[in-house]
Amino acid sequence: MSLDRLSSRERQIALLERYGSLLTEHQRQVLDLHLREDWSLAEIAAHQDTSRAAVHDLVRRSLLLLEGYEERLGLLAEAAARRDSATGLRRELAAVRRRLERLEHAVGV
Repeated sequence: MSLDRLSSRERQIALLERYGSLLTEHQRQVLDLHLREDWSLAEIAAHQDTSRAAVHDLVRRSLLLLEGYEERLGLLAEAAARRDSATGLRRELAAVRRRLERLEHAVGV
């Protein structure tokens, strides 16, 4: 699946998986609860004993950091390009195999 076809949440999770180690432990924990565990901002705020607005700001800033890392490093885009290339190669190989089977059948092998 190409990067463009990922939903926003899937993309955010992929960014967290790829670049999460560049965030603080607190940022990672909050994003993990919000993205992977599907906690609401209010639930996270209650759990962290802080305001919903503070959690919202932390999530927003952390996601901007992750997008910035991807913009500079391009690791997700590179992986998507490799997957797309591999898919194309598999299609070409399948087509060559079909042609080979037809030729073998035609010559009676």
